[in-house]
Amino acid sequence: MRLRSLRALTLAFLAVFLGATLATAFGIYFATFRTIDHLVEQRIASASAAIAPEGERAQARRIGLRIMAAARERDTGDLGFILFDHGSQVAGNVRVTRPLPLGLSQVDVADRIKGLSHGKVLTRDLGDGLRLAVIAETEPFDHYNAARKRIYLIGFGSIIAIALAAATTFTLIVRRRITDMRTTVEAIFDGDMTQRVPVDGSGTAFDRQAVAFNRMLDRIGALMEEMGHVTNGVAHELRTPLARLRNQLSLLARDPQAQAVRDRIEDAQAEADRLLGLFAALLRIAEVESGARRADFAPVDLKALVEDSVEALEPVIEESGHRIAGLALAEARIVGDGQLLTQMVVNLVENILRHTPGGTEIGITLEAGEGGTVLSVADDGPGIAAQDRAKALDRFGRLSGGGQVKGYGFGLPLVAAIARLHGGTLELEDARPGLLARVILPGA
Repeated sequence: MRLRSLRALTLAFLAVFLGATLATAFGIYFATFRTIDHLVEQRIASASAAIAPEGERAQARRIGLRIMAAARERDTGDLGFILFDHGSQVAGNVRVTRPLPLGLSQVDVADRIKGLSHGKVLTRDLGDGLRLAVIAETEPFDHYNAARKRIYLIGFGSIIAIALAAATTFTLIVRRRITDMRTTVEAIFDGDMTQRVPVDGSGTAFDRQAVAFNRMLDRIGALMEEMGHVTNGVAHELRTPLARLRNQLSLLARDPQAQAVRDRIEDAQAEADRLLGLFAALLRIAEVESGARRADFAPVDLKALVEDSVEALEPVIEESGHRIAGLALAEARIVGDGQLLTQMVVNLVENILRHTPGGTEIGITLEAGEGGTVLSVADDGPGIAAQDRAKALDRFGRLSGGGQVKGYGFGLPLVAAIARLHGGTLELEDARPGLLARVILPGA
C-alpha cells in the first residue's frame, strides 16, 4: 500500500502502533514471568543453603531439626522441604509422589502437593545418600497467571482502544479540513470565486493554513477581476469605433464614386464584422467564466433544446453542403442556462461547418445515465491531431490549415467554458474518421 492517502497513512500508523504495543505487552508479560521465576529460584537456593550449608557434613537428624524450625518461621513457612535418605523421605513438611531429579525442576497440580498449583523445586545431593528438596510456589494464588493475562489484556487493550479513538478523531478532523478545502477549490473551479475555506479563529496550524489559502484566493480573485475589467473595457472601447468604422464603410459602399473599389470595401466590412464578432466572443466567454449566469439556472429539457437547435441550423447546414447523418437523442434533463446551452450546441455544429469540407456528415447523440448526461457531436471530416486538441480549446487557439473559413478560435473554447459553468467538461476524441466532441454534464 502506497502511503499517499490519509487513509493509508492512518492505517500504517495504526499497524505500527499495534505492532509496537503487542510486542511491548508480550515483552513485559514474559519479562515479568521470567523475573518471578528468577526470584523464586534465588529464594529456594538461599533457603536450601540455610538448611544444608555448602561444605558442612550432612546429618539427617540435624537437617530434620532445621527443616522443622524453618517450617515454623514466617519468612520460610510457605516453603516446602523434603529430606530423602537413599530415596526414602525421612523429614519434611510436604510429600511428593514421584522421585525428584537433581537441580531445578517444575512441580504442578499433578504432584498433589497440598495448596500448590505451580512451583519450582531445587534438589541437592548432600552426600551419604541424603538429598534435600526445597519447593516454592511461582503462582502465589490460584489462577494467578490467568488473572495476570486479564490485567495485561485490559491495560494494553485500553491503550489500543484509546489510540484507535485518537487516530479516528485525528483522521476525521484532517479529512474535514481537506474536504472544506477541496469543496472550496471545486466551487472556484466551477466559477464561483466568492467561496472561501471556513476559518474558526482557533489559531491552529489548520486555521492558519485556511487563512493563508483564503488570502491567496483573495489575491487571485482581485487579479482576475482586474484582468476581466481590462478585457471588458478594451472590448467595449474598441467595439464602438469598430461599429462606426463599419457604418462608414457601409455608407462608402453605397457611394457611386466608390464603384471601382466596392469589392475592397466589402472585404473591409467583412473584416470589421469579424472583429466585432471577436470582441463579442471575448465578452461572452468572460461573462460565462465569471459564473454570473449561474444565478439564472433552471431545469432544461436538453433533448428538446438540441432538436430545436438542429432544426434552426438545418438551412445553414444544407447551404454549406453538409448533412445530418444521425440524430439519436435520449430523454435528458439538466439544471442550467438554456440560452448558453443552445449556444453550445450551435458552436459545436458551426465548428464542423467552418472546418470541414462540403459533403461531411454530422452525427449527434444524447445519452443520459447514472454518470450524467453526454452530448456527442461527431463528423467524418479531417479531424484534429491528438497533439493539437489542447490548443484547439485555448482562446486564439486557431490551428493552421485546419479550416476553410478564417476565425479566431473562440468556438470550442466557448463550448468548454459553458460546459465548465454547468459542472461538466468538453473532450475531443477520434471519430475514426473525423472528430468527436463529447460534452459531459451532470444530471438533473
